[in-house]
Formats: sequence, structure tokens, C-alpha cells
Amino acid sequence: MTQTEKPVADISEADDDTTGKSDAPIQNMYTFWYMKRNTANKAESYEKSIKELGDFKTVQGFWCIYNHLVRPNDLPNTMDYHLFKTGIKPMWEDPSNRRGGKWMVRMRKGIASRYWEDLILAIIGEQFDVGNEICGAVISIRYNEDIISLWNRNADNNEACYRIRDTMRRVLNLPQFVALEYKRHDASLNDNTSFRNTVVWRSEKNSSSGDRSNSGRFNQTSVGKENGATHHTSDLSDTVQKSETDTSIVPNAWERDTKKSLFSKVDEEEVTRSQPHEGGHSAAYDTS
Repeated sequence: MTQTEKPVADISEADDDTTGKSDAPIQNMYTFWYMKRNTANKAESYEKSIKELGDFKTVQGFWCIYNHLVRPNDLPNTMDYHLFKTGIKPMWEDPSNRRGGKWMVRMRKGIASRYWEDLILAIIGEQFDVGNEICGAVISIRYNEDIISLWNRNADNNEACYRIRDTMRRVLNLPQFVALEYKRHDASLNDNTSFRNTVVWRSEKNSSSGDRSNSGRFNQTSVGKENGATHHTSDLSDTVQKSETDTSIVPNAWERDTKKSLFSKVDEEEVTRSQPHEGGHSAAYDTS
């Protein structure tokens, strides 16, 4: 494995600069994982592919691991980082995940590192204020885009789902027109994909009290190849300082000016072609 493919230095030999300092505890214990897709052995199970990097229960413990990780922008394609509460595996089938789902935001290549850091700091800092709903987060490095996902425990908990969505938008400082997508894990188990057939939410079209069906599934048009829809990718590199309430940001105006577009379209067929479905049955193992 080359240096760029190796996600972490040897933490066991790392200098611990927290010696003599009191560790600041955090509310929950967390575990870092990573997964590199094995293209040579497509039948290899997802569970065998994920590797544990280490766990922590203090602020200093977090930085001891995180400071030795290769940043997402420098990772090779088809590699994932996971940060989950200790005891929860980053798999759809895990008892803590199987009734839940995930919010996700798609980003153009090269800008995900900052947003990943902001998200995981918000998680361990308990900024989401939804009790025990947060299970963990994933950053997926792909050929055409990078995808940040936040997993929650119960997809039928409307209030918590909307609060998570709105808090995620706030902590990442996403402009209002940047879409967030949601997908239930039971839907992923049914279609065996992670990022296809999602439900798209944009702030200018959906409020925190948006409609859901009685089953708890979002009552919005889902994004998938079969209905001819397209995926979208957020490019926030030029406007990270813009406020969510900046009314000068008009979606239609940005879409007319492709050079300034913050929310560009990625052709679904192209994504599918460059990131073939790997088969198998577990937790976000596909690259779709």
C-alpha cells in the first residue's frame, strides 16, 4: 500500500503531546474506521473490508488519532472514513442502524476535508441535540465527487430527522440552495446501493415541517437512474463565507452562470458507469 493509500501513520509510535494535561471527556465514545474497496476481490464482504483505526473518549484522544490521518482530499478514490459511536458498526444491518437512514451532501473533488472536519467536530461536541439519534458519519471518496453522510438511528422520527438536516446545514455553513439528500437504510438493503434513489431536499422548497407519508418516507421525488433524474454536486469552494441567509444568492441566477455555479449537475449515467456496482450486500459497500 502506498503512502497516499495508507490512511494513518503508526499511532502507537506517535508523540503524545497531551502528557501532563487533563483529558477533557466527551459524552460518547467513538471509533474511527476506514475502508478501501478491494477491486481485485469483488466478492470480499464489506465487514471484512472495514478496518478499525482506534477509539477515543476524550477531546485529546480524538486529536491524537485525527492528527495522524491522511486528510480526505489526499485519499485515493473508493476509500471511506467512518466515525461511529463505539459499539455501532458502519453497516446497514447493525441493530442501531437498520431502522435508520442517512443525510448526505455531494461535493466536488478537492474541498471535502474542511467539511468532514466540521461535521465530526459537531458530532463529538453534541451539537445536534437529538438525544441518541446520531450513529455516525461517513466520507466517501469517489471518482467524480466526494460524499459526506450522517447516519441516524430512526428514519421514522420526523422531528429528529429534520433537526439533524437543519443542524447539518448550519454546521457546514451550506448555502440554502445546496441540496441535502436522504436515504433509508432499508431502502439501501432493498436496492443494494448507497447513493442512488435518494430523496432531495432544498431549503427554498422544503421547510423543517415538510411532508412525509404515514410510513415515514419522505414525500418528495426520489433521485434515481430509473426515473431519469440527475444527481447534483455542491461546489462550495468559492463561497464558504456566504451566509445561509444571504438573499443575494439566487439559485436560478447561479445556474445561469455556469462559471459561478455552486450547485452543478452530475450526469447519473456517468456516475454509474465510472463507479460500477460491486454487488454484495453490506453497508455502503457499493460506490453508487
